[in-house]
Amino acid sequence: MFKVLIADDEWMIREGLKQTIDWESLGCELVGEAADGELALQAIRQHEPDILISDIRMPGIDGLGMASAAKALYPELKIIFLTGFDDFAYAQQAIKLNASDFVLKPTDPDALMQAIQKVCKEIANQRQRSIAMEQLLSWKKDGEPLIVQKLLYDHLLGDQEGDSVRKLTGWLFPEGRTMPVRVVVAKVGLSTDAKSVVDGLWLQLRSQMCRYAIGGHMLRMNEGHAAWLLSGTDEAVGLLQAGLPGIRGGDVCFGVSAVHETLEQLGQAYKEALQAIKQIAGHEKQDRPVVSVYGELEHMDHHAIHLAEGFRQVELYIHNHYHEDISLQGLAAMFHMSEAHFSRLFRKRTGVSFVEYVTRLRMEQAKRLLEDEHVRVYEVSQAVGYQDSRYFSQIFRKYTGETPSEYHKKTEK
Repeated sequence: MFKVLIADDEWMIREGLKQTIDWESLGCELVGEAADGELALQAIRQHEPDILISDIRMPGIDGLGMASAAKALYPELKIIFLTGFDDFAYAQQAIKLNASDFVLKPTDPDALMQAIQKVCKEIANQRQRSIAMEQLLSWKKDGEPLIVQKLLYDHLLGDQEGDSVRKLTGWLFPEGRTMPVRVVVAKVGLSTDAKSVVDGLWLQLRSQMCRYAIGGHMLRMNEGHAAWLLSGTDEAVGLLQAGLPGIRGGDVCFGVSAVHETLEQLGQAYKEALQAIKQIAGHEKQDRPVVSVYGELEHMDHHAIHLAEGFRQVELYIHNHYHEDISLQGLAAMFHMSEAHFSRLFRKRTGVSFVEYVTRLRMEQAKRLLEDEHVRVYEVSQAVGYQDSRYFSQIFRKYTGETPSEYHKKTEK
């Protein structure tokens, strides 16, 4: 049964809806009613309905404000608005809330039943998809959910569809906080063809690497390569460079990508990790596996510093001074490069422009600061490098889809 809640400030309309609609034949159950938006929110929290039928205009919190708050609590909630001919402006706003349907007042029972049937079908389809997804998540390979491996594999090869990035982000970062990532690829190059020896080495790699990998996932890209996602810090690379117990040089080599801020860039990161391995082809065998970080074997020009070392300094400087008035021109001059040359190398190293990199860093820090209920928006603006709080609000909204005030209020709940 689908749970339905009615919100309308007119008692006669609420009673009419309750009495004229054959709810049971629709597979629905009326779980509550409310005479205004505030009472409706209380009832929604109490009953967690599947469908909300609400008047747009109500005293206190109107239907739009109430529906927006309800959607924030229960994103899957389906909403059918009751509206009059003169409420067109309201209806436009309701569209932005992804309202499921509109029914004109005075309410035609047949029109309302058709709207409810349509919504019930949508909910049933969603539930079927959820069951299918749970089944996919229950299918495992090497102890890992097959669907997550498939999405990761597709993203590494640059094949993305629809909202797969959002789903993958949710599975890899269930706590909701993302982080910069690197892709690391291991190449097995044993001189022996003994399958048992090769399989044993892969098991050893899986056991050791998955302790450090985001989500603990190892992906066998082919017979000779496997890939992991690591945190985009030098600590993860340091673990590889220090050597994994029992993994000998000559048996395995590692290629590591540059740091990337989003999962949409995994395809580029994977290409970088493969390129890093190619850079050490034929490298002299050592006691420990050779680790190649993308870009480290390149050199800039006779005025420049070693790329990997230099960009570690650049990244460290940006992270320490992002709240100040830093610029591409200033950093290029600091590291003795032309602005154009620095810009090209910066994008190649990070996958984004200098402005995008600094803006993301500032916005992520702003989000963390706004989680403090006592902080003020203008204080956050100044703390992340924006003296003009209105400009900060514009950038924040463009980045998150919400104003700083809206984000702040949401985190207070």
